[in-house]
Amino acid sequence: MINWEQVNNEVRDLLTDLIKINTTNPPGNELEAARYLKAFLEREGIESTIYESAPGRGNLVARIPGDGKGRPLVLLAHLDVVAANPAQWTRPPFAAEIADGYLWGRGAIDMKGMLAMETLAMILLKRNKITPGREVILVAAADEEAGSQQGAEWLLKQDIPGLSQAEYIINEGGEGKVDNGLPVYACQNGEKGVLWVKMKVHGLPGHASMPSKDNAIVRMATLLNRIGRYKPTITLSETTRNFLMEMAKARGVRISKGSSNLDYSLQLFASRHFKNERSVQAMLYNTISPTIVKAGEKVNVLPDVCEATLDCRLAPGQTPEGFLKKLKEIVNDSSVEWEVLQTAEPTESPVNTELFSVIQKTVQKINPKAIAVPYLSPGGTDSRYFRKRGITAYGFFPIILSETELQRMHGIDERISLENLKLGTRILYETVKEMVEV
Repeated sequence: MINWEQVNNEVRDLLTDLIKINTTNPPGNELEAARYLKAFLEREGIESTIYESAPGRGNLVARIPGDGKGRPLVLLAHLDVVAANPAQWTRPPFAAEIADGYLWGRGAIDMKGMLAMETLAMILLKRNKITPGREVILVAAADEEAGSQQGAEWLLKQDIPGLSQAEYIINEGGEGKVDNGLPVYACQNGEKGVLWVKMKVHGLPGHASMPSKDNAIVRMATLLNRIGRYKPTITLSETTRNFLMEMAKARGVRISKGSSNLDYSLQLFASRHFKNERSVQAMLYNTISPTIVKAGEKVNVLPDVCEATLDCRLAPGQTPEGFLKKLKEIVNDSSVEWEVLQTAEPTESPVNTELFSVIQKTVQKINPKAIAVPYLSPGGTDSRYFRKRGITAYGFFPIILSETELQRMHGIDERISLENLKLGTRILYETVKEMVEV
C-alpha cells in the first residue's frame, strides 16, 4: 500500500532541491544536479551512471532491470533550464519558495517538475518490489535548452545499453488543461520542426549626423515588417487533425472524419474555439518569430551591418530547406546574407500503440471525466532524437495548466502547484506500472 502523503512530500522536497541547483544553460552545470540525483537514487537501491559529454555537462542514466518480456521503457527528462532575470520575478527564481499552494522557480514546469515525478515513479517500482517485464531506464540529460548536442543526441551516439533498443519514451511536451470543465491531457506524439536562421544586411557606415539612405537598421526594419505582415495558411498534420477531432467531440461539435471537406471543417472549428489560445494556434501554422536584432556600437556612428535572428517552427510535412526558400521569397531581397544556425525535421509517433492506450485508461482511472488526446508540440524536445531511430516517443506531463500558467514556462514567475505535483506523480506512476507489468 503506497503512502501517497509521504510520496507527495518526497516529490515536493526533491523538486525543491533540484530547482535550487542552478543549471541555467549556458553554461549548464548539469553535473552538480546529476550527482545529487545519483545520490538520491542510490539511497533507494537504484544504480545509476553519470556520463560527462563535456566538463560540467552531466547526463545521468539509471535503470531497474526487467525480465526481458518487453523492450525498455525510457523516462526521459533534462536537467538544464533557461535563464531567469531575478529582477523580473516576484520570488527568486532559484530559491524554490512555496507560497499560495505553488512551488516557485525556474524549471518547475520545464522540466525539473517532471523529472521529480519520474524519479519517484521509478522509486515506487523499487519499493513495491515490482519486477518489470521490461527494463525501466531514467535518463536525466544535459543541454536540451541549447540543442542537446551535449545531452540526448550525444547519449544516443554512445551506444548506452537499452537507449537505442527502447520501445517507448515518456518525455515532456504535453500538458493538460481544463476545457469546458473537462480535464484534457495532451499527449505529445509529434513536434514541429526547427529552422533557426540569421539574416544580415549591410549599410553605408559614417557619422550619424549625416544620415544615409542606405542605413542597415532601416533596411532590416523594412524586411522584418514584410515578415510581420506575412499571413501563413493553416497546415494540418495527422496529429493536428486527430487533436481537433477529439476536441470537437469533447465539445459536442459534430465533424465527420469521412467528410470530403474535413480540413475546412477543422479549420473553422479551430478558428472559432481556439482563436485566443496561443498554444493551439501555434500547432496550425508554420511560424516565424524574430528574436534577436543586433546593430551598431555607438550612438553617433551609422552601423555597417544589421543582423536579425529568426526562430521558425515547421509543421509535419515541411522541411527546413523548403521553408528557408519560402523565407527568402517573403523577404524578397537578394542582397540579404543568410546563415542557418540550427535545423530539425518535424517528427511524429503513431498513437495506435499500447502506451497511448494505457495513458488514456490511466487518466480516466484517476479522473473518470478526463481524456487524453494526441498533440503536436510547437516547441522542440529531446523526443525527436529517439523518433528518428524509430522509437515511439510521447510527451506526457500529467498536470493541469491554465494558458497563463503555461506561458510562465520560459517566462517570468514559473511555478507548479502542489496539487499538480501530487496528482501528476500518481498518474505517471500508474502509467509506468501498467506498462511494465507485461
